[in-house]
Amino acid sequence: LTQFNTASLPIKYLGLPLITSRLTKQDCEPLLTKILARANSWISRSLSYAGRLQLIRSTLASMHVYWCSTFILPAEVIRECERTLRRFLWGGKGTNQKRSLVKWTKICLPRSEGGLGVISLKAWNQALLLKQIWNILNDHSL
Repeated sequence: LTQFNTASLPIKYLGLPLITSRLTKQDCEPLLTKILARANSWISRSLSYAGRLQLIRSTLASMHVYWCSTFILPAEVIRECERTLRRFLWGGKGTNQKRSLVKWTKICLPRSEGGLGVISLKAWNQALLLKQIWNILNDHSL
């Protein structure tokens, strides 16, 4: 009567998968490929460490925010995203394996504590979900 197409789950809505169970690594594959493609698209041989760090902080680390504000990302997805960021920082591409000069946990510390100020993806995921809970408890609209 309304001529709407019917579909079955999983489907995508506003770029996010609509599923009836917990998110899996396969469900988050578009996010991982998007971050990897962006990291590999830059010509980073001409960038210094500071330039790559700025790209990580401004672009790559913020690409997952929309997903994190809606879902609890699986630990494997968070590790894969951080692995891509780490490889881009030290090696110049998201796929190159080069030895890290500093532990990633040290890089994620604030600058005042000796880190580089990159946001930890796991902590950011938890903070965004807690914000949703805060909005529900304080009668704010979702």
